[in-house]
Amino acid sequence: MAERNDSTGPDWGDVFPSVVDGWLFSDVPHQLPPTAVLPLENPDLYDSAVWEEKTEVEQRYRSATIVRYRGTRLCVLSPKLGAPAAAMALEAAAARGVRTVLGLGYCGAISPELTCGDLLVPTGAVSRDGTTAAYCPDGYPAVADHGLVTALHRAATDPLHDGLVCSVDAVYTQDSALVEQCRRRRVAGLDMETSAVLTVARLRGVRAATVLVASDHPGSGALTEGAALARGTRRALDLALEVVTGDLS
Repeated sequence: MAERNDSTGPDWGDVFPSVVDGWLFSDVPHQLPPTAVLPLENPDLYDSAVWEEKTEVEQRYRSATIVRYRGTRLCVLSPKLGAPAAAMALEAAAARGVRTVLGLGYCGAISPELTCGDLLVPTGAVSRDGTTAAYCPDGYPAVADHGLVTALHRAATDPLHDGLVCSVDAVYTQDSALVEQCRRRRVAGLDMETSAVLTVARLRGVRAATVLVASDHPGSGALTEGAALARGTRRALDLALEVVTGDLS
């Protein structure tokens, strides 16, 4: 028979957060600013120049850049693609003092009211990802912070769209049947991260919302229009900066 391990060492769940902090923030010698922007996009396509041309860079670290905008200090986290990476970054940032997170990413449009480049601010998310399910049972609502959603609408110079987004992290399971199911249930779009971001933030006492730029349109079969997507991305960035450095009540 194999020997029983009666080790009374520390619980791995208590140790692992420090491991993740080392992965992401070992070069950061202090707490992060209380407000952070979390880009929800492919790191290989991420262009930090669009942030740096609008802000004053204070310090670059491996997984976060500390910037100032109109005198307010905040951090822009490194881009994260998919629910597991976004949830991990949010957990680690919360442990470093972040208390407000605005996710900035993309979605496939389902609602006929959305076209490429439009901005969707989800009021909540339908959870179809494994990360959210690992944190809480089915039925726990993934809801955006009301104050942040209100601030986004208040700061927008052009109308924003709101509604539900369906978060799916197994991207190859997105098919026409899922799109039709979302359409029937009046889900506005499909993304990968919003459900996990909103859920983990709520559980950790962090205020969170996401702003999603509509890219392609699975609901109608329309593909991405590059110029419209670029305009939407710039608009989302400007809106994020206005909100995270303004009145968040």
